[in-house]
Amino acid sequence: MPSIAFLLDAAIKATVILAAAWLLTMAMRRRSAARYFTWTCALAAVLAVPALSPILSRWDVHLRTPAIASAARRVFIGDAAAESAPDVASVVQPRRARRTVAWPVVFWLAGAIVVLARMGAGHLRLALSLRRAPEIRAPDWIAVRDAAQARIGLRRIVRLRRSAETDVPLTGGLFATSVVLPEASDEWNADRRVIVLLHELTHARRRDPLLWFMAQVAVAFFWFHPLAWLAAARFRREQERSCDDAVVRAGAAPSTYAEQLVELARSVTAAGAFAAALGMAAASDLEPRVRALLDARANRNGLSRRVCCTAIAALLAVVIPMAALRGQESKPAASLSGSVYDVSGAAVPGVLILLKNNTSHQEAARTNGAGEYTLSGLPAGSYTLEVRAQGFAEFRQAIVLPAASGNNITLGIGPVTEAVEVVGKAPPPKETGASRRIRVGGMVQATKLISMTKPAYPAGAEAAGIEGTVLLRAVISTGGDLLGLSVMNQSVDAELASAAMDAVKQWHYQPTLLNGEPVEVVSTIAVTFRLER
Repeated sequence: MPSIAFLLDAAIKATVILAAAWLLTMAMRRRSAARYFTWTCALAAVLAVPALSPILSRWDVHLRTPAIASAARRVFIGDAAAESAPDVASVVQPRRARRTVAWPVVFWLAGAIVVLARMGAGHLRLALSLRRAPEIRAPDWIAVRDAAQARIGLRRIVRLRRSAETDVPLTGGLFATSVVLPEASDEWNADRRVIVLLHELTHARRRDPLLWFMAQVAVAFFWFHPLAWLAAARFRREQERSCDDAVVRAGAAPSTYAEQLVELARSVTAAGAFAAALGMAAASDLEPRVRALLDARANRNGLSRRVCCTAIAALLAVVIPMAALRGQESKPAASLSGSVYDVSGAAVPGVLILLKNNTSHQEAARTNGAGEYTLSGLPAGSYTLEVRAQGFAEFRQAIVLPAASGNNITLGIGPVTEAVEVVGKAPPPKETGASRRIRVGGMVQATKLISMTKPAYPAGAEAAGIEGTVLLRAVISTGGDLLGLSVMNQSVDAELASAAMDAVKQWHYQPTLLNGEPVEVVSTIAVTFRLER
């Protein structure tokens, strides 16, 4: 089921697309074919954007399966450590969040089901009525049909049917399209037969019943959006008007065609079982259609295949980036919590927990007296979890949030390395002429903190019971001062970060010496604020 943010995002994008289509069609007042093509593309786009959005937004999800996560774990911590460390699938145990009912989503789903059910019932009645309607095999009708198909360039054979359930000619069927004629059609004169079949076969050639079905699906998805209903109504109106112009292009006289439309509209009572089909004459839109037919300034030319392909390519160039564009709210904040244990099962307090993503952003926390830690307010995505504790092996783990919201960690004992140097007596050097002085390096004297101002616990944070670890980064200069001091983790409380910065910037170090010369080094400082209970 889609989320509220997904529906809101889709509604905003649909508004932009339909509003742009509305403005474009206003500039095409005398070109019905261009207006119909524009509304077809717009309704297809409002369906394509929400359909493509979840697919395009998952390109960055590549560590969600246990097999890939296990392989990543072996790359991070090595094969030997991987044998003794717990598997990611067994260690990362998401806590089951309490599910809450999103009533706006339920309300949307109920409305969509109602609209789809009504649409499905109409098409079911149409399919049953088409099966009941007998096929017309009279030679005179077949001859008129074949001639009309040749005039409009329709190559496949469209069946003609006759039914007592309709009093107006119509076209129905999503894939196997049929033209349905009323029982009174045998009494029609030659002009009406030709005009009616030209009109209905044009619908069949353009697959208009299938496109109308697409428009109805768009309305069902965006039933709450007024623009969707208005767009579907405009689409249906332009569908008939562009078909009228196609009939005129095929050779029908506009005045004769308008006269036949009026005569057919007089016999219309109700759509009945064929309500989902495309009826030729509807009284609601008759007057504008007749005026458009009699308008001598109207441009009745169709769109070339080259223009249509260019327009579709331009539409895809807009729709795909729009579908991939997701607001920040589409990735909700996640949390990570768990406990740290040693191999005996005892809790390990005071351990530094580092969480890093593929950018410079990091978060930090320390385990409490019970070995528990919590990191909250994290953006969803892929992370690397690092745990460092003196005497224990370094722990690294690839995780994905929010899928992995809980994590218990077992630390192994760190490896012990001994180095023994055996010194013997070298043979006397050979005489090689002039002696050469060699500069010997590799002597590093680590930095040392010689002056420290202890941070004070902010009164406001202390009263509010706020704890946390502030992760700072700075460069220790050759003079022992801190340069470029900054906070690395963004989710930590602002008061705690400010208190840590105010104190740490006053610290002074004995600089690091490389071969006796002071050098600059990067330092990471973790300041933990903890409340005693």
